[in-house]
Amino acid sequence: MRELDDYPGWKAWRKGKLAITLFDDDVTALIDNSRPSEFVFSAEIEQQHDVVTQYLGIEQAVFALRDCEYYFRRFPFRGMPVTKSTHLTYMCEMFFNRFYELKERIKRYLNTLAKLAPRHRIEIGPFPKTFEKEFDQELRERNRVHHHGRFDDLAIDRIFVAHAVSEHRDGWALESERFYREATREWAERVRRRSAKAAQFVDAVAQATLDVCDFLRLPPMHEETATVLEP
Repeated sequence: MRELDDYPGWKAWRKGKLAITLFDDDVTALIDNSRPSEFVFSAEIEQQHDVVTQYLGIEQAVFALRDCEYYFRRFPFRGMPVTKSTHLTYMCEMFFNRFYELKERIKRYLNTLAKLAPRHRIEIGPFPKTFEKEFDQELRERNRVHHHGRFDDLAIDRIFVAHAVSEHRDGWALESERFYREATREWAERVRRRSAKAAQFVDAVAQATLDVCDFLRLPPMHEETATVLEP
């Protein structure tokens, strides 16, 4: 990022974009109409910038996965027509989708990385398949929700039925709440466990990036090396 700040015109363009983001119409009229909507780097810097941006997107996907824990632990719709069983279903579906997002971003990134450093032998090999095998259950559930129907789970059904019964029989409201607490505790723990495993794959991608991208490390290395991706 420090090297980008020295790139001619980049710092001024970024400041102008920030001003538009913060103040919109108040500053738009003051900015030169010839100002490009997107900054154009040289071909070499553009490739490097694309690699860094895509990698940050991978990290963002992992952060979003970790954040699912807090969504499971909080129910923000009290007094509104959203039941706890419905909210929990939505959260599970979001959780599963995070793995698909991460898989697709890693796949696209590795292809970009291989093009940026063709003289290196990046042995991607079974890495994507290893990811899919590790998170097979989550990816299957995501695909089933995407192509067939809502996520179905016994614990969520138990919460729904107990809540329905509580409208006619005393005592079941407490049972429904107990079922909900148990389920959300288990899902929050699953998020912590699975996101930690996902982070290992991202660490492997980060190490491969440092191995082949001379512009990210000092001093630069020029010998041809083989980089094997292992989570």
